[in-house]
Amino acid sequence: MSRRLTLLSESLLLGVLVFLASLPLVTAFAALAAGCALLRDGDRASVGVRPYARRLLAVARSGPLGFAVPLVTALVLFLDWAAVTSRLPGREVFAVVVPLLALAAAALALRCAGAWRPGAGWPQVFRSALRADLYGTALLAMAVVAAVVVCSVFPVVTPLALGQLVLAAAAVDARPSAMHA
Repeated sequence: MSRRLTLLSESLLLGVLVFLASLPLVTAFAALAAGCALLRDGDRASVGVRPYARRLLAVARSGPLGFAVPLVTALVLFLDWAAVTSRLPGREVFAVVVPLLALAAAALALRCAGAWRPGAGWPQVFRSALRADLYGTALLAMAVVAAVVVCSVFPVVTPLALGQLVLAAAAVDARPSAMHA
């Protein structure tokens, strides 16, 4: 029981760290990948600010694409939202498609964050996430929906929910290897 509580408390701490590191939007994806790397490394005795900062620096050194993804995604979603709220013809279709695209982008981002490894290039990580099993991606999509619902009802838990999403991404990434062992 104490191991489960330890993992829960570590994921909650990671949620706060990911939230703080994500405040400048450009670092959001790198913050997620660093959180997944910290959980995946298994050195749970040292979960904290310094180990997280080391992983965040490692992710930052893997290239500028990790910083461009949140900006491009935010821009596309903003333009889609603008199309939905405008009086343009076809906005009803956008009103259905935009949330689905946002959900798919969030699940793919979590897949990529979980798949990142030191020394891997972002195109390689993206291809790996696209080839991942659909069941795991569906699990991450459901985790995103649950987090959005909880955070919309209780916005104060947003930093904590990020930790649970990081834990979900790390668990889904580890799942295939655990199933074959």
